[in-house]
Amino acid sequence: MNVRDNLPQRRPNPTKNPTGNNWSEHKPDLREDFHKHCAYCGSYDGFSHTWFEVDHFVPKSLFIKTGNIELCQYDNLVYSCKFCNNVKLSKWPSNDETIPIIDDKGFVNPCSIDYDAHLYRTNKGSIRWKTDLGKWMVEIGFKFDERDYSVKLLWELNQLRKSFEFLVEEANKYDINTDEYNSITAQAKDSAYYYCLYRNELDEYYKTM
Repeated sequence: MNVRDNLPQRRPNPTKNPTGNNWSEHKPDLREDFHKHCAYCGSYDGFSHTWFEVDHFVPKSLFIKTGNIELCQYDNLVYSCKFCNNVKLSKWPSNDETIPIIDDKGFVNPCSIDYDAHLYRTNKGSIRWKTDLGKWMVEIGFKFDERDYSVKLLWELNQLRKSFEFLVEEANKYDINTDEYNSITAQAKDSAYYYCLYRNELDEYYKTM
């Protein structure tokens, strides 16, 4: 399956027009454009201790020297969890802001459909590669292999969240005295129970970091 449920698309006209070091003012727009999920690993932004940041796809250390890209330029900004952002940092194998990939090393724009041509998610939530470039992104670019435990945990937790929310919506379609309502709410309680277990596991994991 794809790493992300939905392909993010940046809006052509963001609601704000910040300058200088104020690129974080774009965060609300980016959060919406990236569907409240990390552009790189697909983690959901609604869980405790899973902080999200604004990443510069082309690193600042490259373009700040040339001035070819502005610090607040919206089409270079990415909604990213702090883990992906901290691992990616200023990596850019070509050292040329115009060349994102060289010799199967580098980064695919997360807003491109090509992103899913190089990476995929297993049915247990791990992120694996389809190509040599994808292998570089997994093992070096984002270190998804080293982060496998948390990547899987966040994915499973998000699946349970979506399942619970769907079941609640379905239950609301029926009268509370019907068999359909009772059946659906029973399933929702199971989802909520496992959601709490995974949520506690995530909180305990973060304490070790």
